[in-house]
Amino acid sequence: MNKRFSCAISPLFYFFFQKSRLYLFAVLLSLISVNSVANNYQSEEERFRQLGNIVNTVMYMWNSPSGMSNEEITKLIVASDIQQDSSEIGKVIKTVLYHLDGSLSTSDSKIPLDLAEEASPADWAYLKNINVSRYVALKAVFIMYKTANAHSDTSERLQYSIPLLYSLKQEALKTSDHHAVAIASIWLAMEYSEINQMKAVVEIEYALPFLKHIDIENGLETALNKRMAHSWLADAYTNLNDYSRAVIHQEFVIEDSKEHDIATSYVYIGVINSLSHLQRFDDALTMVDEAEQVSITNQSAPQTLFSLWLKVSVFLHRDEPNDREEIIALTKNLSHFEGITFPTNINLLPVLSALKTTYLALEGSDAEFKKAMNTLTSDFNSQAKHSSYSTSILLGKHAHLSKLYKLRGDFKNALLHQHKYDLIRSQPNGSYAHLDELNTESPLQRDITITKLQEMARLKDKQTLKLKAERFQALSFALVAVMSTFLLFWFWRRQRSRAQASEIDDLTGALYRRVMFKEIAKPMSSKLSSCLVLIDLDHFKKINDRYGHVVGDEVLTIFGQVVRQRIRKTDKFCRYGGEEFLLYLHDTTEKNANALLEDIKMSLESQQNWSTTEATFSVSFSAGVIQVKAERNISKIIKACDNLLYRAKSTGRGKIETMSFPAYLNENI
Repeated sequence: MNKRFSCAISPLFYFFFQKSRLYLFAVLLSLISVNSVANNYQSEEERFRQLGNIVNTVMYMWNSPSGMSNEEITKLIVASDIQQDSSEIGKVIKTVLYHLDGSLSTSDSKIPLDLAEEASPADWAYLKNINVSRYVALKAVFIMYKTANAHSDTSERLQYSIPLLYSLKQEALKTSDHHAVAIASIWLAMEYSEINQMKAVVEIEYALPFLKHIDIENGLETALNKRMAHSWLADAYTNLNDYSRAVIHQEFVIEDSKEHDIATSYVYIGVINSLSHLQRFDDALTMVDEAEQVSITNQSAPQTLFSLWLKVSVFLHRDEPNDREEIIALTKNLSHFEGITFPTNINLLPVLSALKTTYLALEGSDAEFKKAMNTLTSDFNSQAKHSSYSTSILLGKHAHLSKLYKLRGDFKNALLHQHKYDLIRSQPNGSYAHLDELNTESPLQRDITITKLQEMARLKDKQTLKLKAERFQALSFALVAVMSTFLLFWFWRRQRSRAQASEIDDLTGALYRRVMFKEIAKPMSSKLSSCLVLIDLDHFKKINDRYGHVVGDEVLTIFGQVVRQRIRKTDKFCRYGGEEFLLYLHDTTEKNANALLEDIKMSLESQQNWSTTEATFSVSFSAGVIQVKAERNISKIIKACDNLLYRAKSTGRGKIETMSFPAYLNENI
């Protein structure tokens, strides 16, 4: 009998063994293929990152007296082997560097690169699939420099650059990548600053929560970062004469620069100017002392000269008795500062020329003063001519010339330049009306858009996970001949896991209501005491209205985490409504339930900082607790909890009301 059975099964076993070898070989090939694709993606990502950093270096340092020299940058470009790179990444990077060369190079210093043909839309799309944020940053650079090369006049450039950047922003919105959208917005804000300060402010405020801090490893996509955004907001609010708001953002810039050990005296100009306009002169002079100390620490002659100008500017604003004597003493001998140059990537006024003219306004002859004013005016005009953003330079020019004429006592010319300053500030931008109409979204609508994007990202993650699971399942079934028992067990566990996942709220990790009622029906009918708790987050609607639904979602998520960390496996946690939660505490008395809830409330209230907003606030909740024993009517118990919750909220919120079910019934007979 045993022998016949053995003879019969041997061919069957051999057949499955041969098939299994084929399946295992196929699985091995698949795994090798997947690993190869993953390695190739990592290699492409790293290549894109390195070349993106070279673009960033060229953009900010080519032909600049600060940072790397042209020779050092040339070595980087040659070492990258970009000229011979015919890949999609290589073609796009060469195209961008070509347009940078058109704006940044001179006849004596050209970027060492030739371009046979520009990158195609398909090449750009390839980069977008590798890294969306870096793609948007690179595309913005391309748009800016291509339009600047084609249209030397600022007004002409804006006619093309703003619509293109707006389209780039719409493209980024469809990717659900918040950082990519923020990058497009901040570049768009830079262009809007020339024609509509309020538009610029809206775009920067919109981008600010999602911008990152500067990261040397990812220089291109963090070149326009949180510190830069705060600096631009400060400039915008200064131009809108809202100096109090400007000071807030300028102080952030200074503190962030200190934190990253890159503080210079240049970052103090905004806050000192704003404090002077607010007539907080003592505070302004304190900041001047700080700027002087920074220049000493940095051992920088240009920063020392700039600190001197900062002090003079405060005295010019204040113009109290003895201030003129201070100005004369500070500006009398400036010969040791001759030949000093400032970084070209910082829009500073002609400092040395301004200081000399200030001295001559008080001590020079009419001829000397007139000559110095002509030189200073020429320096301002030269800066404006070579800048893509001339409006702020021209405003600074007329504001400063007005002060100098006033210092000289020539009030007629002082008034003339003040009038020119006001004219630039108030001149109509009718030719740009169609550009203003491009973006009609309200900040509220943008909050809704961001929330939708976040939901799309969650959905995309779920679909990706599901797709991976299905692929893995398909591969696993290929081994069914030799692993049928194992696979059946695995499949059962997988299905059970999915069923459990469908019963849980993604945001808070809490059970859905129908699942909760099913889970607690039997335990509540036992003879053990247990507690049912109804919780409501206090003023949650105000959080959503004030900070947006993204912040509201984070509050719900943190609350869910805090609760789940403190309850036992025998307890159950349910999302009962929008911000209402139901908690079942097994084998628990009123007293113990109250202690647990106080602990949860204390932990939640200690949470002051949130990742989705810079605002600081805490969250509390109110709760109604009913102790039950051998009860079956869950609806009545929840109604009792609801009444106690109402009592807790009506006495000032942040309260916990507890009662046994029999006592509650007696009270409400």
